[in-house]
Amino acid sequence: MTTKLTRLAIVLLLCIVAAAGCAPFAKQTAIQEGQEVNHNTIPPKEEPAENIELTLWSHYNGFEAAIAKFEELNPNVKIKTKLFTYSEYVSAYLQAIADGTPPDVMMVDSGDFGHFTAIEGLENLLNAPYQAGKYAKEFSPALWDSAMGADGKSLISFPLATGPTVTYYRADILEKHGFPSEPEELAIYMEDPANWLNMARKLRGSGIYLTQWDNETLLLFEKTMGTFDRKLNFIRSNQTFYKAVSIAKTVNDEGLEAHLDIWTDAGVKAVQEGNLAMLYLGTWGAAQIKSWAPETEGKWRETRLPFGLYGWQNSSNFVLPSDAKNKEMAWKFIEFAVTEQSKEGLFGAVPAYLPARGNAKELAVTNPFLGGQKAYALHEELMSKVQEFPITPLDYKAQEVWQKGIIEGIERKKDTQKIVEESRAEVEKAVQRDKEILLGNFKN
Repeated sequence: MTTKLTRLAIVLLLCIVAAAGCAPFAKQTAIQEGQEVNHNTIPPKEEPAENIELTLWSHYNGFEAAIAKFEELNPNVKIKTKLFTYSEYVSAYLQAIADGTPPDVMMVDSGDFGHFTAIEGLENLLNAPYQAGKYAKEFSPALWDSAMGADGKSLISFPLATGPTVTYYRADILEKHGFPSEPEELAIYMEDPANWLNMARKLRGSGIYLTQWDNETLLLFEKTMGTFDRKLNFIRSNQTFYKAVSIAKTVNDEGLEAHLDIWTDAGVKAVQEGNLAMLYLGTWGAAQIKSWAPETEGKWRETRLPFGLYGWQNSSNFVLPSDAKNKEMAWKFIEFAVTEQSKEGLFGAVPAYLPARGNAKELAVTNPFLGGQKAYALHEELMSKVQEFPITPLDYKAQEVWQKGIIEGIERKKDTQKIVEESRAEVEKAVQRDKEILLGNFKN
C-alpha cells in the first residue's frame, strides 16, 4: 500500500482470485468396483453458484440494459451502481484506489484518463485471466492506444464508446443570410477558413456569432491531436497550430466572438434568442440545446467541424481496480458490455468495438430536434476519420500554461509563430520535473 500511495501521490502532484463466478459443477457419487448401480436414483442436484454482488461506479447513467441482460445470463450476480457528480468522481476514485477500497468496476472519461495512467492499482487487461489483447484488432488502433497506461505497454482500460466533436448550427439563420444550410454543403464551405470568417463577419452585423470567445477556434484544433506523444514530447508546435492561432487572432482583432459562455445564464439566453448560430459540442449536444431552447426544435442541424477538422470529443472507458473483490466476474461484465451489449446500441453513442457499429436500426434513427436528421449515422461516419489520442498525466498542467500563453500572445498582438513557440517553451519548462519523474518510472 505504501508503494501505491507513493505512486498515487506523484500523479496527484502531476495532475493537480476473488469470487470469480466459476461455472457450477455437479457432485459425483463415487461408484466402487462391483457396486450395483441404481438407475432409478434421482440425479444429485448441482451446487448453487455462489452469489456475487458487483459494484459499478460512474458519473453518468446508461448501464441499465447491460446490467439487466448480464444478470439474466448470470442469475447468481447482482450489479449495483453508484453515481458521482462529474466534478467529484476523479478524486473519489483515486482515494478509493489509494485506500484499497475500490469498487469492482469504474467508468472513466477519456478527458480524465491522465489521472489514472501512471498509478498502481489498476489491472493490466492484457494479462491473464483477462487476455484482452485478443480484441486489439476489433478497435481502431488510435482508440486502443489511448486506452493504454502512460508507459504505452499496459492496457488499463477497455473502451465502451467514443465520439466526435461536431458543429451544431441554426440552419434557418444561415439560410436567411445566404449561406449554405445543408450539413455537408456547409461543411465543405467551412473547410476554407476564409469562408468561415466571411460568415462570422456578415452575421456579426446582425448581432449573431459563430464562436463564444476568440480561442474557441483553437480548441477545435486541439481536438485533433494530443499534447504529448508517448515519449512525452510536446507535439503542438507545428504548422497546424500556427494556422489555429492565426484564425484565433483574426477573431480577436475583428471582434468576431460573442464574449459569452453557454454554461452561464447569458449564454443560454443567447442560444434561445438566436445570437449564437453555431456551437461545437459532443454528440450529446442536441439534447443539451433542446433543454435550453426547446422552442427552437427543427431549426438546428449538425455537421462536421470547420476548417476541415475531424475532432475527438471523448471516450468512455471501463477500468478494473486491482483491489476489486470480484475481478474475474467484473471483467466478464466489462467484456459483455463492450463486445456484446453494445451491438444493441448505446443511446446514440458510437460503440468503441468496431463489430458493434453499422447497426441498421441505430443508423436509421432520426432526430426531430435536428429537423429529422440522421445524426447517429453522421457520428459513425465521422468516427471513421477521427483519430483518438493518449491523454497523459502532464496534460492538465500543460493545458493551463498553453492556454494562458496563447491568450496573452493574442491579446498582445504578437507574431503567430512567436505565440506558439513561446507557449511551447513555457509548457516544457512547467512540466520538466514531472516529465523526468514519469520517464524514470517507466524505466523501473
